[in-house]
Amino acid sequence: MTHPQRRRVPSWWRRGWASVGFTVGLGLIATAGIGSTMSLPATPQLGTVPAVQAPAGPTVPLAPRLGTAVTPGPAPMAGAIPRRLALPTLRVDAPIVPVALLPGGGLGVPPNPHVLGWWQDGARPATRHGTVVIDGHVDTAADGPGALFHLRELRPGDPFVLSTEQGSQHYVIAALRSYPKADLPAEVFASSGPPRLVLITCGGAFNHNTRQYANNIVAYAVPVSAALLAAP
Repeated sequence: MTHPQRRRVPSWWRRGWASVGFTVGLGLIATAGIGSTMSLPATPQLGTVPAVQAPAGPTVPLAPRLGTAVTPGPAPMAGAIPRRLALPTLRVDAPIVPVALLPGGGLGVPPNPHVLGWWQDGARPATRHGTVVIDGHVDTAADGPGALFHLRELRPGDPFVLSTEQGSQHYVIAALRSYPKADLPAEVFASSGPPRLVLITCGGAFNHNTRQYANNIVAYAVPVSAALLAAP
């Protein structure tokens, strides 16, 4: 299977982001999923994680099984519902469906690795606080690499667009982190603090017995202001 190649992003993204001040560096992100036959490259700790007030309560684990049925429940009313994610540097344009927590406490992931999941009990785009959570499988045995497989090629400062039924929300990557699944921070799912977005998947060493990756990879992003988008 031929993987998409990195391409240039619109120049206005680069000009606008240069003044924001996040660390820019080489990013290696792997994705969440079951079915690969090899371990994925290590993910360096890059950029500055956007600060939030960590929520009370335990970590929400992200350890879904392939084929998990996703049954959307009622979603919060405020904000917009995400429909698609476009990552221009990776040539990714993927649909998004709502997902919920599973009975065991894990976060649901769409079985199709080319479809992403939005945690419907978390924040919505265009709200003034909280974290929008988007997840996806890195790959599957049946379908190969997923929409987020090349996230390991992202760099802090890379742009992306989240399309909703109310319009488009623009973001830029702020930081990349890799966590052992048991140590995924609860603050990744924060409902308080300034608005931000996280992309979550799996990566690291692959266990051929359990058919799962050892780590969760998290890409943190912040919204781009309307003033920055309008800059020449």
